This record gives sequence, C-alpha cells and structure tokens, in this order.
Amino acid sequence: MSGSFRALLRPAQRAPSRIQCYSPGYSIARRNIQQSIPGRAAQESEHGPGELNDTPIRKIPVAHDDPVQKQNQEKTSPRSFSFRRRPVPELEGDTPEGITLQQTTLRVELAGKEGQKIQRGVDYATLRDACSCERCVDPHSKQRSFRTSDIPLTITPRSVKWDGEQLEIKWRNDITGYDESHTSTYSAEFLRSPASYSVGNATASRHRIFWERERMQRDQHWISFDDYVNDDAKFATAMRRLAQFGLIFVKDIPDSREMVERIATRMGPLRNSFYGLTWDVRTVPQAKNVAYTNQFLGFHMDLMYMKDPPGFQLLHCLKNSCDGGESLFSDAFAAASRLHKKNERAAQLLQQFRLNYEYVHQDQIYHNSWPVIETAEPGASSPRHYRHINYSPPFQGPFRPEGSTGLWSKNFREFRKALAAFTKELEDEQAIFELKLNPGECVIFENRRVVHARRSFNTATGERWLAGAYVDEDAVLSRFRVCKATQPDAWNYDQTRADDEIDNLS
Repeated sequence: MSGSFRALLRPAQRAPSRIQCYSPGYSIARRNIQQSIPGRAAQESEHGPGELNDTPIRKIPVAHDDPVQKQNQEKTSPRSFSFRRRPVPELEGDTPEGITLQQTTLRVELAGKEGQKIQRGVDYATLRDACSCERCVDPHSKQRSFRTSDIPLTITPRSVKWDGEQLEIKWRNDITGYDESHTSTYSAEFLRSPASYSVGNATASRHRIFWERERMQRDQHWISFDDYVNDDAKFATAMRRLAQFGLIFVKDIPDSREMVERIATRMGPLRNSFYGLTWDVRTVPQAKNVAYTNQFLGFHMDLMYMKDPPGFQLLHCLKNSCDGGESLFSDAFAAASRLHKKNERAAQLLQQFRLNYEYVHQDQIYHNSWPVIETAEPGASSPRHYRHINYSPPFQGPFRPEGSTGLWSKNFREFRKALAAFTKELEDEQAIFELKLNPGECVIFENRRVVHARRSFNTATGERWLAGAYVDEDAVLSRFRVCKATQPDAWNYDQTRADDEIDNLS
C-alpha cells in the first residue's frame, strides 16, 4: 500500500486551536473557547468563567492502535488539563457552628425527630429560589416577584447565621434589583424537608388507614351537622378521618334539599358537571343512568369517563322508606394492597393495562381511559405509591386491541385474570361495609378510593330520594392542609394503637 494511500486512511490530527481531553478509548472534543458562539464573553461576564459549556459535547471513538491518536492522547492527557471548578465561598464573618460551605451547596446540621443529629445539603440557588421574604413573595397576593431564571448562576452566600432553628443568608451576586440588605430566612422544619408537599403527590403521600368491614364497623366516624358547620375543631377531626379512611358520615341534618350544598361547600367549591352543581338520586322513567332506577347498582366510581373525575362525593338522604336500597362501600386501596401481597404480577398488570370509559348520549359524549391502579410514579407498584383507583364497570367502553392478534389475546387474557382477582377482593364479604342511610344523614367518601354500590329497592312500598354533590380533590386537599395548620391539636392527635394498624401490605 502506498504512503499517500495510507495518509488518506489516517485520522486527521485536530487543529491545535481546539482543546481536547481524552479518556481510555475515547477522544472528547470540546468547543473552542477562543472561537466560540457570539456573546460568549458577555455571558461569562454575567455568569462567571467556566460556567457555560463545561461538559463534553460529543464522543468520538478512538482506535487504540492508531499512533497519531496515541501521540495526541499523551500530549493532552487528563493530567495536563482539568475542568475549572468554582471556589468555596468566603463569608463575611465566621462560619456558624453546624454549617459547612461547599462549592455549590450549603450543608446544615439539624436535630432529627428522635433528637439525633442529621445532615442536610441544599444547593445555593435552590435556597435562593425558596426565599419567601416580603420582597420575594407579596404578603397579600402571596405571589412571587422574581423568576427562577432570574437567579444568577454564580450566586453564593455572603453571610450566614444559624441558631439551630432558623437559618439566615445574605447573598453575593443576588438577583438584579436586590441590594445587600436582602435576607433570606429558612426554618429548621423546611431544611429537613424542603417543599415536602411535593413529595410524590399529596394524594399518594397522605397518611391512610386501609379498612375492611370489621374495621369500619368499629371506627366509622359520625359528626352532627351542627358540629360540622360550627365547630372548627370537630370539623378538623372529621376531615382527618376522611383523609385517613376516605369515608365519614354527617347526622342530624335539617330536612332541606339545600343542605347537601352547605355540607359540600364547607370542604370546597361545588364541582359542576352536566348533572348540575347538585343533583337528585331518585327513580325516574327511561333513566339515562342506572342510579336513577330501583335496580341493583354494582361497585363503581363516578365520572370515570371525564379527564378529571371528582375527588369526593356526597349523598344526603332525604327519604328512604322503601324496602331495600342499602348503601355498600369497599376500600379499593385496601383491595389493591391485598392483591399486591398475594399476586404482585396481577397488581402490576392493573397498572399497565388501561380501561376505556364512555358516556354516549344525544347531548353528551365523553370518552377517557385509565389504569385500574394509578400510582404517583411510573413503575412504582407498592401500595404506598397509590394515587387513585379507577374502577367503574357500568361505564366501560370497548377495548382497542394493540399489536398482533395473538399477542393481544395473550395479554388481554392475563389482564382479565388480574381484573377478576381485584374484583374478588373488592366484593369479598369481609371487605364490604353496608348501611341504610336514614333521612337527615349524609355520607362523604373519596370517589377514587372508595367504591360504592346500592342494593335494589321496592318503590311500591315507599320512596327513596338522595341529593348528591361533588367536590374536587384539590379543594379537599387544600381544606385538609388548612385544618392541619389551624387546628393542630385536632389533626395531630396522639394516635392510638388501632390508628397505627395501617394495612399497607407492601
């Protein structure tokens, strides 16, 4: 082979104006700092040198036996080149005990729940972003006056104070418009768990007590209408029980169709739908919903065909003199947990396979699809990650097969077996709590946790009339948080042994 032909095959040497660094087997090409994109100098003056494009932009395979590449590697080995690192910030004054400063992170020593010392590290920019002083968050509107993108990349603490309960920071290179007097403060509670409400999901992270019939018969929570409306502490206790069990009852309600709205709006605004802000459950001819008949109505959840089904439902009994018509409830979270313990693969299939739901009438057409078990994080299967259960057989639509016919048939068969196992858990006699609502009583339940059903009834022997309403999940979760903040004694009570028996079955 001629020398000129070998030269054509030989990899070209990099121009000396490009900085290169190598790792075994790879050449990592980096942008030319001198001949960079327009505005580089301006960006560096604002953000500091070395802050932009300090990561490799592409990797190029290197032939190990190529002499030219080997020579270049020896010349520009990692020993002769290092990334520019940000220095540890220097404070004006002494560093408080329990505080350690690193290049981009502040570490603080805190007291744990059991009194032990724990370490927490928080990025400087994350701390600055969390500032809630009156200059950063308007005290009246509670809205921010800055954007996360306004925080300079080079921001660091200028001075730090820490007394074990409160951290105070003044900043170097703060947001434009903030002078040196700006001070950010953070409580020890915040530092232990910043923005704890965002962990997973407010629904999934909520403390829950899974129940079966025996547990609900023992611990069912009733509150009088007068206490519900007028006693904030007792109302907060009722909300805590609703958060835990997903099911509570109100009694001694005045005989008025308007009361369901008053009960609902104590928790949050009414959720509107094509049924109206409130609606009646009573027998009507040619009903568009089986609920408006006297037939047996199996376990289901409401409005699964909508993009955002209501979070909570209320049913206020006005009349119930018929034979039959008992209300049935089952904890779908508990059923899914039992299934997870017995057959984890079946529970996973219920997370992966989606059911279609529909409501198709002349004036309304709705379609949506949900997995039976919906978790806060993709791939998480443990009951502690449950966000919602979605289950409403009366409103299911047809399936749309995916993939080859043979593969679909196999997968669909496995899914039906898993769904049958879940249904069996829901409908187990020991899982069902049953009662017949009397006039002046109202049930409040979590629509996407507790399935409800109704036995058939005989309209020839009396009358059955319930008034219903929905409240969105966000509104009720907000009410939970307000109750916890304003009535801590009612919310954060000393839990009994029974309340600690949480059947997570994970």
